[in-house]
Amino acid sequence: MLIIDNLFKNITNNLLLEEKNIQHLYGCSSCGYEGMLHRHGHYKRNVVTLTQHFVISIQRFLCPSCGKTFSLLPSFLIPYFIYSYDVVIYCLNSVFTLKNKFTDVCSFLHNSNNQCFISIQSIGFFKKRFLSKVDIVNSFFASIDSFHYDCDLSFFTKDKAQALLISKIMDFDVCNSFNYQFFRKTPRYFLSP
Repeated sequence: MLIIDNLFKNITNNLLLEEKNIQHLYGCSSCGYEGMLHRHGHYKRNVVTLTQHFVISIQRFLCPSCGKTFSLLPSFLIPYFIYSYDVVIYCLNSVFTLKNKFTDVCSFLHNSNNQCFISIQSIGFFKKRFLSKVDIVNSFFASIDSFHYDCDLSFFTKDKAQALLISKIMDFDVCNSFNYQFFRKTPRYFLSP
C-alpha cells in the first residue's frame, strides 16, 4: 500500500534528508495496529521534474501485527507516475487554463529538461485521467471549504469548469499540498484509476 506523506515538500529536501532515516510511520490502516511500524527496506524510484531527472529512495514499512507493507511517498510524487506532481499540474494547467497545444507543452518541457521525454500521448493521458476525476476533485474542494466553496460546475461550460478546478488546485498548492490533502480526505490517489 502506498501512503502519501507531506514530510518532504520538495525533491531537494527529500534528497538532503533521505540518508538520515528520520521517517517514522505509526498505525496500520489494514489491521488497526496503533504502534510504530518497522522500517522494511527501501526501493529506488525515477522522478522527472520540470528541470531535472532524479533517482530517489522510497522507504518501506512493515506492520508487526499483520505483516502488511507500506511505502511512504513524498507529496511531490503521484503513485505510479514517473513525472512529478508539478510536471503533471503544469501540463494540465497549460492545456486547460492556458489553452496550449500538446506539442507546445512537450516542446517547453523538452527545452527546460533535456532528460524529460514526455510525449503528446502522456499529456493526453493526464488530460483524460483528470477529466475522469473532475467530480471527485470538485467534491474534495467542497468538503474542505463548504462555506466559501459554492461552485456548482453545472453553471459553467465544460472547458471553464475544468480550468476553474485546475486553478483551484494551483491556488491550494500555494499554502498546502493538494496531492497530500487529497490523499488524506479521499480514499484514493490523485489521478489514480
